[in-house]
Amino acid sequence: MVAVAMATALLIIIPAVTSQGRANYYPDARLGALVVAGFSAEQAATVRATVQQELPGGVPIVESGHAGGPSFGVTTSDRSSSWPGAYIGDQALLRYLTGNPSTPYREDTAVLVSPDGEEITSVELSVPRFATDGSATVTSIPAITVESHDPHFGRLFVPRDAVQALGLRPEPEEFIIDPSHYRVSADEQERLDRRLTGTAYTYLEQGYQAPTAWWYVVAAAILMALSGALLATRSAGSQRVLLRMSGGSAVTPRFLLACRAALSAACGTAIGAIAGCVVGLCLIWPMTISVSWETPPRAPFETPWPAIATLIVALPVLAAAIAVLALPAWLTRSSRALGRGPSAPPEPQKGAPIP
Repeated sequence: MVAVAMATALLIIIPAVTSQGRANYYPDARLGALVVAGFSAEQAATVRATVQQELPGGVPIVESGHAGGPSFGVTTSDRSSSWPGAYIGDQALLRYLTGNPSTPYREDTAVLVSPDGEEITSVELSVPRFATDGSATVTSIPAITVESHDPHFGRLFVPRDAVQALGLRPEPEEFIIDPSHYRVSADEQERLDRRLTGTAYTYLEQGYQAPTAWWYVVAAAILMALSGALLATRSAGSQRVLLRMSGGSAVTPRFLLACRAALSAACGTAIGAIAGCVVGLCLIWPMTISVSWETPPRAPFETPWPAIATLIVALPVLAAAIAVLALPAWLTRSSRALGRGPSAPPEPQKGAPIP
Protein backbone atom coordinates (compact mmCIF):
# COMPACT_ATOMS: atom_id res chain seq x y z
CA MET A 1 0.00 0.00 0.00
CA VAL A 2 2.79 2.42 0.90
CA ALA A 3 4.68 1.49 -2.27
CA VAL A 4 1.60 2.12 -4.43
CA ALA A 5 1.05 5.46 -2.71
CA MET A 6 4.64 6.44 -3.47
CA ALA A 7 4.36 5.36 -7.11
CA THR A 8 1.06 7.22 -7.57
CA ALA A 9 2.39 10.41 -6.01
CA LEU A 10 5.44 10.32 -8.27
CA LEU A 11 3.24 9.72 -11.33
CA ILE A 12 1.54 13.03 -10.52
CA ILE A 13 4.63 15.01 -9.49
CA ILE A 14 7.02 13.99 -12.29
CA PRO A 15 4.96 15.42 -15.22
CA ALA A 16 4.39 18.66 -13.30
CA VAL A 17 8.08 19.09 -12.47
CA THR A 18 9.03 18.25 -16.06
CA SER A 19 6.59 20.79 -17.53
CA GLN A 20 7.75 23.54 -15.18
CA GLY A 21 11.41 22.71 -15.75
CA ARG A 22 10.94 22.89 -19.52
CA ALA A 23 9.18 26.26 -19.17
CA ASN A 24 11.98 27.62 -16.95
CA TYR A 25 14.81 26.35 -19.14
CA TYR A 26 16.99 28.99 -20.76
CA PRO A 27 19.53 27.62 -23.24
CA ASP A 28 23.13 28.73 -23.16
CA ALA A 29 23.39 28.44 -26.94
CA ARG A 30 21.33 27.63 -29.99
CA LEU A 31 19.99 24.11 -30.15
CA GLY A 32 22.70 21.82 -31.54
CA ALA A 33 25.51 24.37 -31.17
CA LEU A 34 28.88 23.45 -29.69
CA VAL A 35 30.47 26.10 -27.48
CA VAL A 36 34.14 26.03 -26.46
CA ALA A 37 34.94 28.39 -23.59
CA GLY A 38 37.02 28.79 -20.45
CA PHE A 39 40.34 29.58 -22.13
CA SER A 40 42.56 32.63 -21.72
CA ALA A 41 43.51 35.07 -24.46
CA GLU A 42 46.96 33.47 -24.68
CA GLN A 43 45.42 30.03 -25.22
CA ALA A 44 42.88 31.13 -27.85
CA ALA A 45 45.03 30.28 -30.87
CA THR A 46 45.89 26.82 -29.52
CA VAL A 47 42.27 26.05 -28.68
CA ARG A 48 41.08 27.17 -32.11
CA ALA A 49 43.68 24.97 -33.82
CA THR A 50 42.60 21.97 -31.71
CA VAL A 51 38.95 22.48 -32.67
CA GLN A 52 39.90 22.63 -36.34
CA GLN A 53 41.87 19.38 -36.04
CA GLU A 54 39.05 17.44 -34.36
CA LEU A 55 36.26 18.56 -36.69
CA PRO A 56 35.96 17.93 -40.43
CA GLY A 57 37.81 20.35 -42.66
CA GLY A 58 35.93 23.41 -43.76
CA VAL A 59 33.66 23.66 -40.71
CA PRO A 60 33.42 27.39 -39.89
CA ILE A 61 34.26 28.47 -36.34
CA VAL A 62 32.34 31.47 -35.02
CA GLU A 63 34.19 33.68 -32.55
CA SER A 64 32.52 35.59 -29.74
CA GLY A 65 34.58 38.12 -27.79
CA HIS A 66 34.52 40.24 -24.67
CA ALA A 67 35.93 43.66 -23.98
CA GLY A 68 37.33 43.74 -20.49
CA GLY A 69 34.41 42.29 -18.51
CA PRO A 70 33.10 44.84 -15.97
CA SER A 71 34.98 47.71 -17.64
CA PHE A 72 32.50 47.66 -20.52
CA GLY A 73 28.76 48.13 -20.15
CA VAL A 74 25.82 48.12 -22.56
CA THR A 75 22.47 49.77 -21.89
CA THR A 76 19.47 49.75 -24.21
CA SER A 77 17.75 52.93 -25.36
CA ASP A 78 14.85 52.71 -22.90
CA ARG A 79 17.30 51.93 -20.04
CA SER A 80 15.01 49.16 -18.85
CA SER A 81 17.67 46.49 -19.23
CA SER A 82 21.44 46.24 -19.15
CA TRP A 83 23.53 43.71 -21.05
CA PRO A 84 27.01 43.45 -19.50
CA GLY A 85 27.56 40.18 -21.36
CA ALA A 86 26.80 41.35 -24.88
CA TYR A 87 28.08 39.20 -27.73
CA ILE A 88 30.87 41.01 -29.57
CA GLY A 89 31.84 39.75 -33.00
CA ASP A 90 31.47 39.90 -36.73
CA GLN A 91 28.87 38.97 -39.31
CA ALA A 92 29.27 35.22 -38.69
CA LEU A 93 28.36 35.67 -35.02
CA LEU A 94 25.28 37.68 -35.95
CA ARG A 95 24.14 34.95 -38.34
CA TYR A 96 24.57 32.39 -35.58
CA LEU A 97 22.61 34.39 -33.00
CA THR A 98 19.68 35.10 -35.29
CA GLY A 99 19.70 31.82 -37.20
CA ASN A 100 18.82 33.85 -40.28
CA PRO A 101 21.44 34.54 -42.99
CA SER A 102 19.39 37.45 -44.31
CA THR A 103 19.71 39.50 -41.12
CA PRO A 104 21.32 42.82 -42.12
CA TYR A 105 24.78 43.50 -40.73
CA ARG A 106 26.28 46.95 -40.27
CA GLU A 107 29.52 47.73 -38.52
CA ASP A 108 27.94 50.53 -36.47
CA THR A 109 24.58 48.93 -35.62
CA ALA A 110 23.77 46.65 -32.69
CA VAL A 111 21.17 43.90 -33.00
CA LEU A 112 18.88 42.72 -30.22
CA VAL A 113 17.70 39.14 -30.65
CA SER A 114 14.51 39.43 -28.64
CA PRO A 115 12.39 36.46 -27.52
CA ASP A 116 9.63 38.62 -26.01
CA GLY A 117 9.12 41.37 -28.57
CA GLU A 118 11.24 44.02 -26.82
CA GLU A 119 11.95 46.92 -29.17
CA ILE A 120 15.03 49.17 -29.02
CA THR A 121 16.36 51.89 -31.30
CA SER A 122 19.81 52.50 -29.85
CA VAL A 123 22.42 51.00 -27.54
CA GLU A 124 24.66 52.97 -25.21
CA LEU A 125 28.23 51.70 -24.89
CA SER A 126 30.06 52.96 -21.81
CA VAL A 127 33.68 52.60 -20.72
CA PRO A 128 34.58 53.87 -17.21
CA ARG A 129 37.59 56.09 -16.67
CA PHE A 130 39.83 53.36 -15.20
CA ALA A 131 39.42 51.23 -18.36
CA THR A 132 41.05 53.79 -20.67
CA ASP A 133 43.90 56.28 -20.57
CA GLY A 134 41.56 59.23 -20.98
CA SER A 135 38.26 60.29 -19.54
CA ALA A 136 35.14 58.15 -19.31
CA THR A 137 33.72 57.31 -22.73
CA VAL A 138 30.05 56.91 -23.58
CA THR A 139 28.93 56.23 -27.13
CA SER A 140 25.47 55.60 -28.50
CA ILE A 141 25.01 53.50 -31.63
CA PRO A 142 21.81 52.64 -33.51
CA ALA A 143 20.19 49.27 -32.94
CA ILE A 144 17.57 47.07 -34.52
CA THR A 145 15.46 44.24 -33.12
CA VAL A 146 14.93 40.83 -34.67
CA GLU A 147 12.67 38.09 -33.42
CA SER A 148 14.36 35.14 -31.76
CA HIS A 149 13.83 31.64 -33.11
CA ASP A 150 13.64 30.38 -29.51
CA PRO A 151 11.27 31.94 -26.92
CA HIS A 152 14.00 31.59 -24.28
CA PHE A 153 17.02 32.62 -26.36
CA GLY A 154 17.64 36.36 -26.17
CA ARG A 155 21.01 37.97 -26.92
CA LEU A 156 22.43 41.39 -27.71
CA PHE A 157 24.95 41.61 -30.53
CA VAL A 158 27.47 44.46 -30.71
CA PRO A 159 29.77 44.75 -33.76
CA ARG A 160 33.47 44.40 -33.03
CA ASP A 161 34.23 47.63 -34.92
CA ALA A 162 31.96 49.62 -32.60
CA VAL A 163 33.83 48.33 -29.56
CA GLN A 164 37.23 49.00 -31.11
CA ALA A 165 36.15 52.58 -31.76
CA LEU A 166 36.03 53.03 -27.98
CA GLY A 167 39.70 52.15 -27.69
CA LEU A 168 39.09 48.59 -26.50
CA ARG A 169 40.51 45.39 -27.97
CA PRO A 170 37.95 42.58 -27.90
CA GLU A 171 39.50 39.24 -26.96
CA PRO A 172 38.17 35.79 -27.92
CA GLU A 173 35.90 34.39 -25.23
CA GLU A 174 34.07 31.56 -26.98
CA PHE A 175 34.41 29.50 -30.12
CA ILE A 176 31.06 28.35 -31.48
CA ILE A 177 30.13 25.77 -34.10
CA ASP A 178 26.98 27.06 -35.77
CA PRO A 179 24.45 24.19 -36.09
CA SER A 180 23.24 25.74 -39.35
CA HIS A 181 26.56 24.69 -40.92
CA TYR A 182 27.52 21.58 -38.94
CA ARG A 183 26.08 19.62 -36.01
CA VAL A 184 28.71 18.20 -33.69
CA SER A 185 28.06 14.67 -32.44
CA ALA A 186 28.46 13.52 -28.85
CA ASP A 187 31.51 11.44 -29.83
CA GLU A 188 33.20 14.46 -31.39
CA GLN A 189 32.50 16.51 -28.31
CA GLU A 190 33.98 13.79 -26.10
CA ARG A 191 37.17 13.65 -28.18
CA LEU A 192 37.45 17.41 -28.10
CA ASP A 193 36.97 17.42 -24.33
CA ARG A 194 39.86 15.01 -23.92
CA ARG A 195 42.11 17.18 -26.08
CA LEU A 196 41.19 20.36 -24.20
CA THR A 197 41.36 19.00 -20.65
CA GLY A 198 42.87 21.64 -18.40
CA THR A 199 42.69 24.31 -21.09
CA ALA A 200 39.02 24.79 -21.96
CA TYR A 201 35.65 23.09 -21.71
CA THR A 202 32.96 22.32 -24.24
CA TYR A 203 29.19 22.52 -24.08
CA LEU A 204 26.76 20.96 -26.53
CA GLU A 205 23.31 22.51 -26.35
CA GLN A 206 20.75 19.70 -26.52
CA GLY A 207 17.73 21.50 -25.13
CA TYR A 208 15.87 20.63 -21.97
CA GLN A 209 16.60 17.12 -20.74
CA ALA A 210 13.77 15.75 -18.63
CA PRO A 211 14.93 13.87 -15.51
CA THR A 212 14.64 10.10 -15.80
CA ALA A 213 15.94 8.90 -12.43
CA TRP A 214 12.52 9.25 -10.80
CA TRP A 215 11.03 6.70 -13.18
CA TYR A 216 13.36 4.08 -11.73
CA VAL A 217 11.95 4.91 -8.30
CA VAL A 218 8.42 4.45 -9.66
CA ALA A 219 9.36 1.07 -11.15
CA ALA A 220 10.96 -0.03 -7.87
CA ALA A 221 7.86 1.01 -5.91
CA ILE A 222 5.59 -0.96 -8.26
CA LEU A 223 7.81 -4.04 -7.89
CA MET A 224 7.68 -3.67 -4.11
CA ALA A 225 3.89 -3.48 -4.19
CA LEU A 226 3.70 -6.54 -6.44
CA SER A 227 6.09 -8.48 -4.23
CA GLY A 228 4.07 -7.61 -1.14
CA ALA A 229 0.86 -8.88 -2.74
CA LEU A 230 2.54 -12.16 -3.72
CA LEU A 231 4.15 -12.67 -0.32
CA ALA A 232 0.75 -12.40 1.30
CA THR A 233 -0.28 -15.60 -0.50
CA ARG A 234 2.75 -17.54 0.78
CA SER A 235 1.87 -17.41 4.46
CA ALA A 236 1.31 -20.53 6.55
CA GLY A 237 -2.39 -19.74 6.84
CA SER A 238 -2.69 -19.61 3.06
CA GLN A 239 -1.17 -23.07 2.78
CA ARG A 240 -3.72 -24.65 5.10
CA VAL A 241 -6.69 -22.82 3.56
CA LEU A 242 -5.78 -23.68 -0.03
CA LEU A 243 -5.13 -27.34 0.76
CA ARG A 244 -8.41 -27.61 2.66
CA MET A 245 -10.46 -25.95 -0.10
CA SER A 246 -8.87 -27.67 -3.09
CA GLY A 247 -11.22 -30.64 -2.86
CA GLY A 248 -8.93 -32.97 -4.75
CA SER A 249 -8.75 -30.83 -7.89
CA ALA A 250 -5.42 -29.88 -9.47
CA VAL A 251 -6.86 -26.64 -10.89
CA THR A 252 -8.52 -25.34 -7.73
CA PRO A 253 -5.29 -24.44 -5.88
CA ARG A 254 -4.13 -22.38 -8.85
CA PHE A 255 -7.44 -20.57 -9.09
CA LEU A 256 -7.61 -19.89 -5.37
CA LEU A 257 -4.03 -18.70 -5.28
CA ALA A 258 -4.64 -16.32 -8.20
CA CYS A 259 -7.79 -14.93 -6.58
CA ARG A 260 -6.02 -14.37 -3.28
CA ALA A 261 -3.10 -12.60 -4.98
CA ALA A 262 -5.44 -10.40 -7.04
CA LEU A 263 -7.58 -9.51 -4.01
CA SER A 264 -4.55 -8.68 -1.90
CA ALA A 265 -3.08 -6.50 -4.66
CA ALA A 266 -6.42 -4.80 -5.40
CA CYS A 267 -7.01 -3.80 -1.78
CA GLY A 268 -3.51 -2.43 -1.34
CA THR A 269 -3.53 -0.72 -4.72
CA ALA A 270 -6.88 1.01 -4.23
CA ILE A 271 -6.01 2.41 -0.81
CA GLY A 272 -2.48 3.31 -1.85
CA ALA A 273 -3.64 5.04 -5.04
CA ILE A 274 -6.10 7.23 -3.14
CA ALA A 275 -3.44 8.20 -0.61
CA GLY A 276 -0.90 8.79 -3.38
CA CYS A 277 -3.27 11.08 -5.28
CA VAL A 278 -3.80 13.21 -2.18
CA VAL A 279 -0.07 13.42 -1.46
CA GLY A 280 0.88 14.06 -5.09
CA LEU A 281 -1.68 16.83 -5.64
CA CYS A 282 -0.59 18.52 -2.40
CA LEU A 283 3.10 18.41 -3.34
CA ILE A 284 2.76 19.77 -6.88
CA TRP A 285 2.91 23.43 -5.85
CA PRO A 286 5.97 23.25 -3.52
CA MET A 287 7.80 20.99 -5.99
CA THR A 288 7.36 23.41 -8.90
CA ILE A 289 7.75 26.78 -7.19
CA SER A 290 10.66 28.99 -8.25
CA VAL A 291 13.00 30.74 -5.80
CA SER A 292 14.36 33.27 -8.31
CA TRP A 293 13.72 37.02 -8.12
CA GLU A 294 11.59 36.97 -11.25
CA THR A 295 8.95 34.31 -10.75
CA PRO A 296 8.34 32.54 -14.07
CA PRO A 297 4.77 31.82 -15.13
CA ARG A 298 3.27 28.56 -14.00
CA ALA A 299 3.46 25.93 -16.71
CA PRO A 300 0.26 24.01 -17.48
CA PHE A 301 0.29 20.26 -16.98
CA GLU A 302 -2.21 17.44 -16.88
CA THR A 303 -2.63 14.93 -14.08
CA PRO A 304 -1.97 11.48 -15.61
CA TRP A 305 -5.26 9.89 -14.61
CA PRO A 306 -5.03 7.23 -17.38
CA ALA A 307 -1.65 6.08 -16.06
CA ILE A 308 -2.99 5.92 -12.49
CA ALA A 309 -6.05 3.95 -13.63
CA THR A 310 -3.80 1.57 -15.55
CA LEU A 311 -1.73 1.01 -12.40
CA ILE A 312 -4.84 0.25 -10.33
CA VAL A 313 -6.12 -2.28 -12.87
CA ALA A 314 -2.85 -3.82 -14.03
CA LEU A 315 -1.27 -4.51 -10.64
CA PRO A 316 -3.93 -7.02 -9.42
CA VAL A 317 -4.06 -8.69 -12.84
CA LEU A 318 -0.29 -9.02 -12.94
CA ALA A 319 -0.20 -10.37 -9.40
CA ALA A 320 -2.78 -13.03 -10.29
CA ALA A 321 -0.92 -14.03 -13.45
CA ILE A 322 2.38 -14.41 -11.62
CA ALA A 323 0.70 -16.40 -8.85
CA VAL A 324 -0.71 -18.86 -11.41
CA LEU A 325 2.48 -19.22 -13.44
CA ALA A 326 4.81 -19.50 -10.45
CA LEU A 327 3.18 -21.91 -8.03
CA PRO A 328 4.95 -22.11 -4.68
CA ALA A 329 6.86 -25.30 -3.96
CA TRP A 330 4.85 -26.03 -0.84
CA LEU A 331 1.65 -26.26 -2.88
CA THR A 332 3.09 -28.88 -5.24
CA ARG A 333 4.61 -30.94 -2.43
CA SER A 334 1.47 -30.82 -0.32
CA SER A 335 -0.77 -31.77 -3.22
CA ARG A 336 1.35 -34.80 -3.98
CA ALA A 337 1.44 -35.78 -0.36
CA LEU A 338 -2.36 -35.72 -0.20
CA GLY A 339 -2.76 -37.70 -3.39
CA ARG A 340 -3.92 -34.78 -5.52
CA GLY A 341 -0.82 -34.54 -7.65
CA PRO A 342 0.39 -36.55 -10.57
CA SER A 343 1.47 -39.53 -8.44
CA ALA A 344 -1.19 -41.63 -6.75
CA PRO A 345 -0.95 -42.39 -3.04
CA PRO A 346 0.12 -45.89 -1.96
CA GLU A 347 -2.54 -48.50 -1.31
CA PRO A 348 -3.43 -48.87 2.38
CA GLN A 349 -2.11 -52.08 4.01
CA LYS A 350 -4.64 -54.53 5.25
CA GLY A 351 -4.39 -55.60 8.82
CA ALA A 352 -3.79 -59.18 9.89
CA PRO A 353 -6.97 -61.26 10.33
CA ILE A 354 -8.21 -61.69 13.85
CA PRO A 355 -8.15 -65.30 14.85
